[in-house]
Amino acid sequence: MQESFLRSTAVLMQPSLAKGPAPRPFHMDPRVQAVIERLHADLCARVSVADLARSVNISRGRLCHLFKSEMSQSPLDYLRTLRMREAQRMLSATFLSVKEIRGMLGNLDRSHFSREFKKFCGLTPTEFRRHINKSKAHDSTHHASK
Repeated sequence: MQESFLRSTAVLMQPSLAKGPAPRPFHMDPRVQAVIERLHADLCARVSVADLARSVNISRGRLCHLFKSEMSQSPLDYLRTLRMREAQRMLSATFLSVKEIRGMLGNLDRSHFSREFKKFCGLTPTEFRRHINKSKAHDSTHHASK
């Protein structure tokens, strides 16, 4: 179980996403691990840090402290990163509209989602999809000419 969990969170645990030292996944506090598993299990749920803390029977402040010490970011920053990575995946791998993707990721407000996405990857969701499609078209013509 822990092995599959570690594989599924490996991308999020890269030092480029975290401020400070890389997390220590093999010695992770079980409460932090439980919160991470809950966040991965239901990306679209509207969840508060207080709800997450109650689910592992600790205070909100203690959860924030533990989570930040283990993951080098807050629980909500971690959730935001998860959602933005999933949005990137969906924009590049599906034909779903940005509105449908927002709905699948928790019915996020349009302007807030676009702003967060742009802060995360430097492009709005529409610009990102256009860029991905242009890259795919370029790659397919490049490979076809070989």
